[in-house]
Amino acid sequence: MRDQVESLRKRGVKAANLDSSLTAEEAANVKQGVLNGDLRMLYVAPERLNNEGFVQMLSQLDSIGLLAIDEAHYRKQWGTSFRPEYLKIARFCEEQKVERILALTATATPPVVDDICKSFNIERGNVFQTPVFRPNLALRVEVTETFYQKLDILVPLLKNRTGPAIIYVTLQRHTEDVANALDSRGIKNVLTYHGGMPSQERQRIQDEFMAGADCICAWKNPLVFGWLPNSWMQVIHMYLPKTLENYSQEIGRAGRDGLQSICTMFLSSVDIPALQGFVCGDTCAKRDIEQWLQTVAIRTPASDNTVDFNLYEQSRSYDIRPTVLNLLYAYLELEFGLLRAVTPFYSVYEIIPIGENGRSKIMYDNSTDAVTIRTCWRSKKEKFEINVVDAASRMNVDRGALARKITTWELEGYIQTRPSQVRARFLVLKTFPSKPSEITAIADKFYADMLKREEDGIAKIEEVIKLATDDDCIARNLSVYFGSENTVPDEGCGTCTFCRQGQGVEFKVKASGAIDNAKLKAILAACAERDDPRLLARMAFGVTSPRLTALKCSTSHPLFGSMGESDFNELLKAFDAECAKVGYETTGVTAAPAKSTGTKRTYSQTGGGRGGSSKRGRR
Repeated sequence: MRDQVESLRKRGVKAANLDSSLTAEEAANVKQGVLNGDLRMLYVAPERLNNEGFVQMLSQLDSIGLLAIDEAHYRKQWGTSFRPEYLKIARFCEEQKVERILALTATATPPVVDDICKSFNIERGNVFQTPVFRPNLALRVEVTETFYQKLDILVPLLKNRTGPAIIYVTLQRHTEDVANALDSRGIKNVLTYHGGMPSQERQRIQDEFMAGADCICAWKNPLVFGWLPNSWMQVIHMYLPKTLENYSQEIGRAGRDGLQSICTMFLSSVDIPALQGFVCGDTCAKRDIEQWLQTVAIRTPASDNTVDFNLYEQSRSYDIRPTVLNLLYAYLELEFGLLRAVTPFYSVYEIIPIGENGRSKIMYDNSTDAVTIRTCWRSKKEKFEINVVDAASRMNVDRGALARKITTWELEGYIQTRPSQVRARFLVLKTFPSKPSEITAIADKFYADMLKREEDGIAKIEEVIKLATDDDCIARNLSVYFGSENTVPDEGCGTCTFCRQGQGVEFKVKASGAIDNAKLKAILAACAERDDPRLLARMAFGVTSPRLTALKCSTSHPLFGSMGESDFNELLKAFDAECAKVGYETTGVTAAPAKSTGTKRTYSQTGGGRGGSSKRGRR
């Protein structure tokens, strides 16, 4: 967002971004620029449309001339790339009477285009579609059995390159694996980039990549493209892309200078179970969904008819991934009309007085809210900390009034703040169902949709395999998928693997081997939980979850992912059988793992962890 704004400013366009990276003063200046007409373009994330203050600011304008939605395919309801906030943009446009709407996407299939047009009332004749086919991209497929076979093919490609190359991987750790392997084969200084890096390290990599004319980067962060060179000479998918949409977007930067670029996809049977497992990893237990719904249902609304929740705590309590939890809340809003997301708030503020004058001002502020804050805060050396939610409950006052007083002090220059523990806030639109049968019915619907998402995700992977192996031009099949089938010559592109060989590559997905009973028993010994077979399957396969993290059975555990070569659903069946033997009841204690010694994987059956008896019910 910031990169795009900077690029526009260099072209003389008065643009700005409004996001959490700005200071209070910078944000205030941007808002003033919007209101007085100085700014012509404002970049925001879709989530900001839930912010009441932002919406109120826009309501003061005479009109909004244009609203542009980038990556509009994210609004495809309940699809594999669905982001719920994108669904709410259409409602915002209607409520704010936006004059013009521009929906932009590079990866929309015909059904997604229809969905976008329907949502934003765009006539089909107003759809402008550029061809997916680009004749200077040579789409190649290489079938391999092992990582080292991939290297045998990759190394000559990279040594003969004439420009920058990017290597896409599936996991963050793959970036280092690839860089180290290439280094051992004489290709030095391969850069690595992924979302888990500190921001300063990512900036250093960006600068280094931009400075080199023929850099190589092992990359795991496909959504961040803005800073990269305009054109790559080589795009390598070291591991199979999850979807054709991902594949199309990721090769899209290649050859933008008009020169031929080679885009190589490695097809390996051993890589497929991991992709399928990650698709299944988002699905949570139906019982957890039901318990979460019960928590939401019994919450008493505040005086402004809102309810609020700490989504981080809910994610851990009910073992629902944060992204999935957001989907569930969006479902309550968009499908059932029970809630509407409004401005979230921070529950904890660290208050740091600025100099003696700042300290004096807040200490001698005798307003009711100021007195309440001083009564409830905790002193921490030269600063103070207050939980405004607890303070409001204790003193029977409005939480918002306390937060506004703290903000006022900050705007007046008396203090600096470090807010934390954000709480999502929702306006109650209808009385929440309270009967157990009604709660169960909603949970059943949610769970059925999750299973459908699993099926769709698996189907997406199979579409990629079909593209790579079909007896037809790869470029033509990709164009057909995105609805531009008439753009590829009848004889084919002439450069893809099929056109060069006259046939598709031979490839068969190998069936996963039988479940290794020794490894299964090791997981059962290390993790005492028996109330959730999916939890055990995730640990064995190597898919993180909030509860696994809390149990210290996630990425730091030596057995995490030890059965990653197995079929996830077969693992689920095996662990379900084990849990059924004890009635899905946890009676033991999950031990903290022992530290690994050298390369030996060990685990401990003693130590702290979750104990007691737990019976959450069959999944």
